[in-house]
Amino acid sequence: MKFQAIYRVTVYNQDSTVIIGARGEEDSDGNLKIVQDEARLTCQFSVTRGVISGTNKCNIKLYNLAPSTRDKIFQDAFQPYFENWKYVKLEAGYDGNLTQIFLGRIMQAYSHRQGGQTDIVTEIQALAYDIFDCSASYTFEAGTTYKEALQTISTGSMPNVKLENVGNLEGTFKTRTTFDGDAMENISKLTGGNAFVDNNSLNVLMSNEVIDVPVPVITEANGLLDTPDRRGANLEVKMLFEPSLIVGQLLEIKSGVSPIFNGQYKVMGFTHDCTISGNDAGSRITTVNLFYGAQLPGAEINVSGENQYNFNKVKGYEISSVNTINTQKWVKPCRGRISSPFGWRVHPITKVRTYHKGLDINAGLNTPIKAPAFGRVTFAGWDGPNGNCVRLDHGVINGKRVTSTMIHMSSICVSKGISVQQGDAIGKVGSTGRYSNGKPSSTGPHLHISVYENGSAVNPQKYIKI
Repeated sequence: MKFQAIYRVTVYNQDSTVIIGARGEEDSDGNLKIVQDEARLTCQFSVTRGVISGTNKCNIKLYNLAPSTRDKIFQDAFQPYFENWKYVKLEAGYDGNLTQIFLGRIMQAYSHRQGGQTDIVTEIQALAYDIFDCSASYTFEAGTTYKEALQTISTGSMPNVKLENVGNLEGTFKTRTTFDGDAMENISKLTGGNAFVDNNSLNVLMSNEVIDVPVPVITEANGLLDTPDRRGANLEVKMLFEPSLIVGQLLEIKSGVSPIFNGQYKVMGFTHDCTISGNDAGSRITTVNLFYGAQLPGAEINVSGENQYNFNKVKGYEISSVNTINTQKWVKPCRGRISSPFGWRVHPITKVRTYHKGLDINAGLNTPIKAPAFGRVTFAGWDGPNGNCVRLDHGVINGKRVTSTMIHMSSICVSKGISVQQGDAIGKVGSTGRYSNGKPSSTGPHLHISVYENGSAVNPQKYIKI
């Protein structure tokens, strides 16, 4: 659980350092033993970090600082001399654990009092380190690799940023090539727009790559707030303030209210909006922007506990595969016992040995049938020998497109194009279906269910425990 939020703001330049908030010494486990707590002073901050360089910014509001402290923090918006620039480090966390959530250059810092108010507010506006401040001028000979060029530009032109993780950046220059101008713009050109700075770490990740760190699981019990909101190719999630998040990692959503979105997603960016005060509880929310999947036909379908990309994880220059786990268990579509399993059998009507590409569940006429998992209805209607039939597309699971088909229904209560949640009613058990010669294709009430991976039939009991 998340209790006793604390913060620490450090403003510094070549000549001085000002610290506001929690102070103390760290123990052997890295926890802060607070010996002087100024966190009773209210601090409000909004921190945005993401893969788009221009979005990495921070706004901090500190209330009722001492006049001398306000003077030391002040930064004119029109300060042309870099030796007079000031920098800010913002740390926050819970129960004595402080995590750096922003480090950057102060663009403007000033104090003001709004009309009719007694509080004096000191506001600090900052941008991330070295995104706009550094220039580069390098010429690389033919045969130089892109990784070598990246190392040269970043280490030679961005002194406050560390090159942290580099994914599948392959290639060499075919001719003599010159980069001249803003360092981050040059790196963006070199990497095809796949580079970003997060918390003074420079990373290069392709769209199917993530940073190799432990994957946090967010549930309603530990901080998931609103229902995830689909926005095009992205998913927006609101959760309790989580200071440990980094851009480019995987995050797993496990919602009991809306399991449609359960799965692992790449963090594309987030915003911390927090109030930490000794006077009131305040609001502390992290809004996360997650990569859901490309806008391709069917891509809006649930990933069913998986990522729709086959992600690779990156640590330094090492690349390895992500082992994903299906977090959504399928349910049995209706009551009853298996009367005919998956595999070879003698067909009950033709008496010919055939391969049964599904399994039959013996059930009474009009027994309710429910969706075994979330899916989109791709067919609902009469299908000759299959009778009344419903087909569901369940999205991509373990890198494979998974669909299910249920046939011989007495009636159908869904229509093509709609999405169904796990457990939603889709029809009732029947014995419908006729061959082209007019003869019935079913010997009695039952549900036949088939499951396909990339179009090939698999045993439904791989997904459904019956």
